[in-house]
Amino acid sequence: MKKIFEKHDLIKIILIAILFVFLMTWIVPSGVYQGGEVSGVLQRTGIADISLGGMMSVSFFLQQIVFLVVIGAFYGILTKVEGYKKLVENIAKKMKGNEIPFLVVVTVLVAVLTSISTNVFVTLLFIPFLITVIRKMNLDSITAYTATFGAMLIGILGATYGTEGLISFVSYLKYYTTTTINVEIAVRAGILLLALVLFEFFQITYAKKILTDKKNKEEKTEDLFAVEDSKQKKVKTWPVIAGGATLFLFAILGFVDWNTNFNLDIFTKFHEWLIGLQIGDYSVIAYILGENAAPFGEWQLYHIIIIMVIVLTILAIIYRIRFNDILDRIEEGTVKMLKPIGIITLIYIIFVFMYWSPIVPTIVSWFEGLAEGFNPFTSTISASIASFFHSDFRYTGYALGNLLSNYEGDSFNIAFVIYSTMNGFMSMFAPTSVIAMLGLSYCDIPYKKWFSYIWKFLVGMLVCLLVIFMLLTYL
Repeated sequence: MKKIFEKHDLIKIILIAILFVFLMTWIVPSGVYQGGEVSGVLQRTGIADISLGGMMSVSFFLQQIVFLVVIGAFYGILTKVEGYKKLVENIAKKMKGNEIPFLVVVTVLVAVLTSISTNVFVTLLFIPFLITVIRKMNLDSITAYTATFGAMLIGILGATYGTEGLISFVSYLKYYTTTTINVEIAVRAGILLLALVLFEFFQITYAKKILTDKKNKEEKTEDLFAVEDSKQKKVKTWPVIAGGATLFLFAILGFVDWNTNFNLDIFTKFHEWLIGLQIGDYSVIAYILGENAAPFGEWQLYHIIIIMVIVLTILAIIYRIRFNDILDRIEEGTVKMLKPIGIITLIYIIFVFMYWSPIVPTIVSWFEGLAEGFNPFTSTISASIASFFHSDFRYTGYALGNLLSNYEGDSFNIAFVIYSTMNGFMSMFAPTSVIAMLGLSYCDIPYKKWFSYIWKFLVGMLVCLLVIFMLLTYL
């Protein structure tokens, strides 16, 4: 068995998950929740559906896939910019002896940004840079993963005002309830803080061991966008710093829902004013921005891609990069992202199967029926099952919104917390987790190695969550 998973283990594990879900559609009837009961028939997935499922997975999640391609192209060019090389080199040198505080700050920033952003993928824009810096500091791939992709998973676990999954989960629940994203926001923020503290404990303990263990420093796993030290003594780094700061600013402004979450409509009003500007009878600004322009707080990934292109164009001009070299680097960077993209495309096939054959309502209804009224333990199991099968949390709201609305008052609020939190908890290790498996592929980390690192955190976090769920229910 060990030999089977020695190579390409992520792909093999995901293929096993696909086969498992495929077989489950032959055993469990698809469920539709109506009139207080779940009813349905078997909707078996056939062999021909597997091929179509792969095509549909690309169709459903094309924006995310294109964004990853653009990130590959972006860093493919950036790694050849002398100012970027020098910046990475300078940060790594200055943080020598301060690796632990650096890791803590990066982990907290990434987790919080993920927790409040309307799209978790926007955080990926900064991940290759952070991983390169961390690896340059003689830390291993696991440490780089925990501070970046791991921190993103913590942000999903403790989602507060963000993640597209939670936002859509709420929007589907609104068909049946008057709920908002503010449900038990203090509790969910507390869970985020608790998860960060526990996660940092294991991260710091492990990183200290790596820093004092010469054998671990010799790790040969690849950093996809590693850079060599700049050979030029005097290199301007301020354009790269300014470009990075610009991208970070637009990521915050564009992907935090200021209007809904904080009742700040200043960006909406500014956008309306801007596109309303006219020269004579012509709305010139509206023509330039286009019909798909959106106010800050309502951006999609294609909006930030434009900013990435503008920043990269300016850097190419400043550092005098030839157009042919740019095209070569785009090709090189894109190729490097093919495996991570292939990984998430496979995972999205599972989502397609669940879209065609919604078996989760049937399973969840059975578990929820084991107890009279609301029970935090059965809900935790149900939420975990839903999160495993639904690689996109948005679909949980669509498939189970009617069922969850059957709870009222405090019971509904607690169920809301359980489902949103357990989605993040399962995302830490489930083979159907897009961010976890994407990160493992990017960092070239075997699944077994990640699980052997994270299992203690998972046990401790699960115990804490069950205590929180019980206190919310019975006090």
